Amino acid sequence: MGSAHASGAAGTKIKPRILAGFSVGVQAFACAGAGLRGVGHARAGHNAENCGVTMSENIPVLTIDGPSGAGKGTVSRIVASRLGWHYLDSGALYRAVGVAASWANLDISDPAALVRCTFDTEVAFRENDLGDLRVWVNGSYATDELRLETTGAVASAIAAFPEVRSALKERQRAFRQAPGLVADGRDMGTVIFPEASFKVFLTASAEERAERRYNQLKDKGVSVTIGGLLREILARDARDAQRTVAPLRPAEDAVLLDSTGLNIDQVVECVLALVNP
Repeated sequence: MGSAHASGAAGTKIKPRILAGFSVGVQAFACAGAGLRGVGHARAGHNAENCGVTMSENIPVLTIDGPSGAGKGTVSRIVASRLGWHYLDSGALYRAVGVAASWANLDISDPAALVRCTFDTEVAFRENDLGDLRVWVNGSYATDELRLETTGAVASAIAAFPEVRSALKERQRAFRQAPGLVADGRDMGTVIFPEASFKVFLTASAEERAERRYNQLKDKGVSVTIGGLLREILARDARDAQRTVAPLRPAEDAVLLDSTGLNIDQVVECVLALVNP
């Protein structure tokens, strides 16, 4: 088991405390007008005004950015639950648009078609009794497809278009609701919530991320190889870092947290120490 590698602008070290147990929290994708937190329907392109949401810089935001497989989703959901805050999984929105585009046989190199798809895509998120997230895209069950590496690759490709990112920007910002928000993605701290009070850039070695993903997919009965996953992760890292619009990079004021060799409990405690030192 490794030790935490966390540093901020001042080089602050954060020592994790071991958490005895945790329960995964509620996924908050519903607009405020729906009056729901655990069950949500969102039309991907709707803006804050359509949802009846008003922005307030007094509402705290914790952004957790980083590359694929770093554990952002799991850590973000647990941290949101512990804090009692809302949770935004921006990657799920991009993946949902990617799935919808694939089902419609759209040309993913056509930004105009993708923007139309962004505004037309209906996404629903629900948790089952075990706390596992389930996703429907345009009324069809899409949870398993959203988790495929190929879907992630499509999401990464369409996210490179500034028109698509612009269409989803206000939709993501509309999730900033009291009492606070944990936002998980790749440009949460640099583009979507640059004014956030708390920012983390979570990473891990490519080899460890590939092994984590392999174990996740193997448990779900998906046949993959670590070598193949490693190649896909390295390719996506390069694509995300080199794109001209919102490239994957830490915000200047983000705390860098390397989760290589750490378990989920340790990473969660590192992140919580930033919000509640």
